[in-house]
Order: sequence, then C-alpha cells, then structure tokens
Amino acid sequence: MYRRVLAAVVVAVAPFSFVLAAERGPATDATISQFLKIRVPGSVRLAPDGSVYTRDFPDGIFQLYRRNATDPVATQGKRLTDFPDGLSSFSISPDGKWVTLAAAAGGNENNQISLLDPSNDTIKPVLQNPKVQYSVNAWLRDSSGFIYTANDPSPRDFYLYRYDLKSGQSTQLLGRTGQWSCADVTNDGQRLLVVESRSISDTSMYVLDAATGHLTDLTAKGSEATSANDPIGFTANEKEVFFGSDFENGIVQLYTRDASDPTRPPKAFLPGLKDKDLDGAEMNFDRSLIATVHNEDGYGKMRAFYLPEPAAVPMISPPDSVVSVNQIEGMNLVYTVSNSTTPGITFVQEIPPKTEKMMRAPEAINARLDSEPIDLSAFRLPQLIKFKSFDGVEIPAFLYLPAGASKGTPIPFVVNFHGGPEGQFRPGFDRTVQFLVSKGYGVLQPNVRGSTGYGREFHMMDNYKKRWDSVKDGAEAARWLVKEGYAEKGRIAAYGGSYGGFMSVATIIEGSDVFGASINVVGIVNMKTFLEQTSGYRQKLREVEYGPLSDPEFLLSVSPIKRIDEIKVPMMIAHGANDPRVPVGEAMQLAVALQKRGDDPELLFFADEGHGFAKLENRILFSERMVKFLDKHIGPGRLKP
Repeated sequence: MYRRVLAAVVVAVAPFSFVLAAERGPATDATISQFLKIRVPGSVRLAPDGSVYTRDFPDGIFQLYRRNATDPVATQGKRLTDFPDGLSSFSISPDGKWVTLAAAAGGNENNQISLLDPSNDTIKPVLQNPKVQYSVNAWLRDSSGFIYTANDPSPRDFYLYRYDLKSGQSTQLLGRTGQWSCADVTNDGQRLLVVESRSISDTSMYVLDAATGHLTDLTAKGSEATSANDPIGFTANEKEVFFGSDFENGIVQLYTRDASDPTRPPKAFLPGLKDKDLDGAEMNFDRSLIATVHNEDGYGKMRAFYLPEPAAVPMISPPDSVVSVNQIEGMNLVYTVSNSTTPGITFVQEIPPKTEKMMRAPEAINARLDSEPIDLSAFRLPQLIKFKSFDGVEIPAFLYLPAGASKGTPIPFVVNFHGGPEGQFRPGFDRTVQFLVSKGYGVLQPNVRGSTGYGREFHMMDNYKKRWDSVKDGAEAARWLVKEGYAEKGRIAAYGGSYGGFMSVATIIEGSDVFGASINVVGIVNMKTFLEQTSGYRQKLREVEYGPLSDPEFLLSVSPIKRIDEIKVPMMIAHGANDPRVPVGEAMQLAVALQKRGDDPELLFFADEGHGFAKLENRILFSERMVKFLDKHIGPGRLKP
C-alpha cells in the first residue's frame, strides 16, 4: 500500500508485539511536520478475494489504495483514486466486484458517489449533484445495488433510496421528513432495518417494508421520554434484530428484538456487561459471528461471540488501547488498535470453529510507514485522572506529562477540549499531543459533562440551559492543574476544535484567573448565528443540544462573542472557508470584535478546507503556527512578566 518503504515496517511477531526501526532519532529532535507525517493506512477493509483496501495519504491527500492478497504487507499497493480534495469513504460490495467511493469538494461535506470496478479499476460517477449530500448505507446482499441517503428534496431531510447497478436507476424507499439511515437489509432486499435520528439521545428504530413503505416501530422505550437506539443488523434467520440501546439503565447495552412483533420486549444479549457502555458491534455476512467493543474508562475492550447463542470466542486481547472493529470477513476478524505508541495498526485474527481450541496470533495487515525517523516507543502514555467540578460532579481526564515532569514542578500546559459536544477523549494515538509533550508541554484532555462513554445521564448534563456548566468544568480542569502543582496561573492555554473551539473561547472567560492563551479551531462563538447559518441538516440536531432558535436570549447569553471585553489573553483563530457545520462567519465575528478592541489575534483561514483541515500541507501550516503561538505566550522559553 506504499510507494516505497522509508522506514521499518511494523509487523506482528507475537501477540501485539512490534518491531520498530533501529537508529531512530529521539522525538525531541523532530519537528511538528515530522510528527504529522507519521501515518498508517486507515479504513482497512478485506475484500472476499483477500485483497486489502485502505484510505491513505502518502501524497498529503487521502486516496484509495489496494494491495493484492499475494503482495507483502510492506508494499505501497496501487493508488486507485485521484480526487482533488481527497476520498471521504468507500464501501466494498459483498461479492467484491464493486467499490463505492464518496468524495466532496473543498471540505463542503456534500459527498458525491462514484463506482469503482476492480476488474479494470475504472471509475464512473453515479450519484452527482454538488448541492446534495449522498451517503452509502448498506449493500444489497446479492451485490445488485446499495441503499443510500440523500437530502435532495430538502436540505434538512435525508430520504432513503435503492440504487440498482444494472439499470443505473434509483428508487425512493422512504420519503418522510427527518434524518433517516439504513443499517441492514434482508436477503431478499424487501425489509430494511432503519433508524431515525433526532439527537444522540433520541433515536428511533424501525423495519421498513421496501414494497409498501410501512414502518414497524421497534424502538425500545424506558421510563424517560426518549432513548437511543442503534440498529446493528438482522439475525441469521432474519426473525430478530440486534441493536444497542440505553433505554434500560442509561448505559448502552446489546439487545435482540422480534423484527415483526414490537409487543415482545427486547432481550439483553450480554446481561453480564450491563454496566459497560457498548461502543459498537459488527457481524459477518452469514451472521454467525458478532464482535463487540465496550467503552471502559475510555479504553476499548473487544469481545467476540458465536451466534445464534452468545458463545464466547477465546480472544488474544489487545493491550490497553482504543480498539475498533472494522469488519468480520468470513471467519476473519479485522480490528484496529490505537494507543500512544501504536498509530492505528490493523490486525486480522482468524476465528477458529467452536470445536478448535487453538487460536493463531493476529497478523498486522497495514504496515506503518514513517516518513521521518521518530522513536514511537518514547511517546508518553497518559494517566487517567478524575477531579471534582464546581458542583461536585466528577470529571474524568487524561493527563500527559513530558519525561521527567512531576507534580509540584509547574510546566506550561495545554487544556485540550474535544468537539461534539457528544464526544470523548480516548487514549489513542495523537501526533499533536505527543509533539507538545516532547517539547516540554503538559496536556490535559478533560471529558467534561456532555461527553459520551459515561452513560446517558452524564452526556445529557449540558443540554440547553445547562450549557455553561460544561464551561465551568473546563475552567475547573485548569484550576485543578494549578492546585495539584502541575501548572501555574497564566501559563495554561485552552485549545479545541468545533465545540472544543467554543470551549476554548468560553473557558478563558470563565477561567480568566488561570488561562493565559487560547486557540480556537472552527469553533462556535455566537450560538444564535451559528444555528441560523449551519447547514439545514444540522440545525434540528444542534437545537436539541444547544437550545432552540425560539429562545434567542438564552443562546446569546452563552455566546462568548457577547462577553468579548472579558477576553484578556492572546488568541489564535483558525477556520476553513467551506465549513458547512460551523460557518466561517463565526471566526470572522470573533476576529473583528477583537481587532476593534485593539487586539491583534493570530488568524489563519484556509480557502480549500471545511470543518477541520484535511490536507497534510494545511495541517502542517496550522500546527507550525500553533506551536509558535504557544511558545511565544506560555511556552518553556517564555519570559515571565
């Protein structure tokens, strides 16, 4: 999958043991550009013929690559696409004879769909309208077509369609308002397992009759008004469905339910794991195996079970990491392991029949290629800490310290806020964090209230009128660093993207006593204008979280732009001009307001980016400017006033 091997390949020589290149330079000698060029091919998928498809960026922009089954793992593979702004995603048909390709222009997220024929590697556009966002949801099981969503009739609504490969025609299957998607299809293509999403905490699940359009409501409902229901797929006999839901105790669990009779209650499939949040699950094509990942304090614990009964598969467990299951191709479980020293290595583990006791060690199928000589083994593992916020709520966070740093000797710190807000910092591979740590910075990543992974109650604690409570959590994170002796007042920077960008501005107001700088990337500063101008398909979803446009007074009350005079620290602002989620006007409002006040914020705008920076050259430029900003205002060499 690589054009050339620039450094040693990572290979599995024993369960989760890696051989790294010798004679690598220490991380402290490397630049941020070198760190950002560390990469492994991502979105790894096995085709039925054993070939490996990956999404990779050796030239700085994500494209599709294929390595044949007989090629060594270290080979570059053949580049199959050449999209100017990169490949967003891809999907392989069950028979391996077709690959769908999704790509958007300049980060605008309006993915257009093309078809790749692996027999000759030709590509033809099939769903093309630059004003519409298309998304391939599921293949028909006979590979004759696929189910997709599109917001063509209305920018606010995603309808369901079936695309037929032979005729090249689309058929609308569901045209109801709302945001609909499909998780699975029966063998005959006549019933679809679909979901309607209103927010992360309010999703409904149905079986759709493709011929009549009738919906059978299978939503699991508990004592609360809403619940989250995430369909996974039909069982082998197609009489039941697998799904994850938090309806029972606020923790997402795995259930089965009768696909035709909603009066029959759901059944917990793994009742012994009712206190662990289900992160995700995948089944193989014949639905004889299911693999699950549960979120345990941010780490991912993977398990596998033979079906139909939950007979546990003996597993060779990965180390403490963020684990994600990519697919189960036949009896081969494909999963990715990421931690501070492992940049997303994907493994294939062959699942033995029930009668066999021996299990082979997993084999790495995406080689790591370092374009720069950096010793990953020197990267720092985080410590999971917890602190009490202003009202006694316990907030978990991951603490990264440079080598030799210790409590009681203050160092410059970055408090990094995640987006979402329904997201979660997890201890995976992070190039930017590791670079900052190598240069003497500490990094704290708090999972403030509203984060996922800790149950329904926690991730709903910041909704609507409780918005500023999460900001207070962020300020308390910085105060905890000072109190515990890790940092000192004025040498802590707030940093985040998207909702984390909002936090990076709001927390320097709430925590003006401790923060000394702020970096806002594609962040919200005015809740009212954000909701008015975000893409139509995002508006309803975000109103549930932040508050309705019918309450403009509240929205403005939690908008940092309305408290501009309380911002007393240097700011860096970065944004993509084509951002459909948080329009660039948010950054411009903040920049202009600061400039009118006489400030000179550090500004960086990208004309060819959207909600985040996808192109490597842009990521490098932003990161270099970000590091200079931190060094100037809070860094190790900064002179105290």
